[in-house]
Amino acid sequence: MAIAAGFTNSYLHISQTNPALGDFALVVGIALALGFYLLSILIVRHAFHMGETELKGKRRDVTLGGGTFIMVWVLVSVVLNTLWGH
Repeated sequence: MAIAAGFTNSYLHISQTNPALGDFALVVGIALALGFYLLSILIVRHAFHMGETELKGKRRDVTLGGGTFIMVWVLVSVVLNTLWGH
């Protein structure tokens, strides 16, 4: 899901050089990534039917993999923006 968020950031040209977004580009990009992260949490909870017992802790579905999600999202966004020259 982080890769999809990174591709979406690049595809929608979410950067501060975009005149339509300007200073709000960072907020829009983070909100988009949070939306994808919330979607991945819903997939883990409902599609895979994983709860507290399977994940071995309360709210583990939210915290498990959060750091990796952020790192992959930033990496994909930066690489694609560099390659595509937005």
